[in-house]
Amino acid sequence: MKIRSNILMSLLLIAMLVMTLFGAMNVKNREKEKTEETPPVEDIPVSDVLPDSFKGQISDDFDVPEQVMKTITDYMDGYYLSLCKLETADISELFENEKMAKISEKAISLLVNVRKMYDFDLSLKGGHYDLKVTGYRNENGRHYVDILEDDYMYFAFLNGIESSSYDIENSFVIDENNKIIDLEKVQGYYLTFYDEKEKSVDEVYDYYINQLKDLTDYNMEVLRSKAQSKPYESKLSYGVAYDRSKAVSYSNQYYHERNPKWYNFTDEGGNCQNYASQSMLEGGILMDNEGEAQWKCYIEDPEFDPEINEEETASGRSRSWVNVEYFYEYARDNEGKGLVADVNINSYYCEPGDIVIVGNASLAHTVIVSRVVDGHVLVNSNSIDMKDYPLEAYVYTNIMAIKILGYNK
Repeated sequence: MKIRSNILMSLLLIAMLVMTLFGAMNVKNREKEKTEETPPVEDIPVSDVLPDSFKGQISDDFDVPEQVMKTITDYMDGYYLSLCKLETADISELFENEKMAKISEKAISLLVNVRKMYDFDLSLKGGHYDLKVTGYRNENGRHYVDILEDDYMYFAFLNGIESSSYDIENSFVIDENNKIIDLEKVQGYYLTFYDEKEKSVDEVYDYYINQLKDLTDYNMEVLRSKAQSKPYESKLSYGVAYDRSKAVSYSNQYYHERNPKWYNFTDEGGNCQNYASQSMLEGGILMDNEGEAQWKCYIEDPEFDPEINEEETASGRSRSWVNVEYFYEYARDNEGKGLVADVNINSYYCEPGDIVIVGNASLAHTVIVSRVVDGHVLVNSNSIDMKDYPLEAYVYTNIMAIKILGYNK
């Protein structure tokens, strides 16, 4: 009996030892799993040392002469260097005429100086551009080059999050000495100068820099402070809550693509509101074909634009589905069935899935909030296609935020 007891005691001790060993191994494995499950999110390393060139991929099926392309990339490098240092680089030697050189210099300066107005770092820690030549011809010694520009930027305050934009149209006219005669760039801060025909370049710059100074001061001193001290509250009620995650997921899928199930308005004034409407629909905001304020787009064939139909039927489309100002009016005026939204809110109250409309003299462009990082609103958009672009980096004098709350059946 004593021998049997000793054997049992030995087995018990061995079992306890084995359990202890397995326990230690499991703790170690859990620690390893925990470490592996929490890698840095989107922590893309960027260098404090600026490169000699920010040039990425150049796609050229038109055989643009090497020196002509060098003029274009020298211009692009000067633009990027300005945004990295927040100091306007002197690229006047690239231009053949003083007026075009001044427009370019003032356009870049407007962007640089507005970003310097904020009390956080809106400089770039790095980035690169890709260029795709979409057209080229040589007439009487002048080179006409059409280019689509893609930008990949790393703002210092975003700690490695990539902000990207795509298919920005550039049209260069370059002379036989490889100097820029003319440049048309389809981007907000350049269009500002092209659209003001009756004012001098200096007058345009002075007007907008003063307007934007007032806006940024108001953003920081009033709107941001209010959002930090008092949470957002709404008195509006709704039956079905907006699914923000689904709306943002859709916007992340189609910021640089077009859903083939829908008609594409990119070449007909822009696809921005159409894209935002689709994202909201995906987030559970159902179409509304009742009453005077409607929001609908019934697609029979995605190759054809549905006819505008203001009757209370499930057919055609409303203007509010694709038009920025009409959507704002719908969001403001709708009652009863359909969208419940709070318009003209403090932009620092924005959440992912909310809508922001921007413009200068009028409401011109719709974006959807993709994320909020430490209180900073990032947006996605179509036409120009953008992903995670900081709202505070835009150069618009009018920014209107719309809180998407839900839907009533």
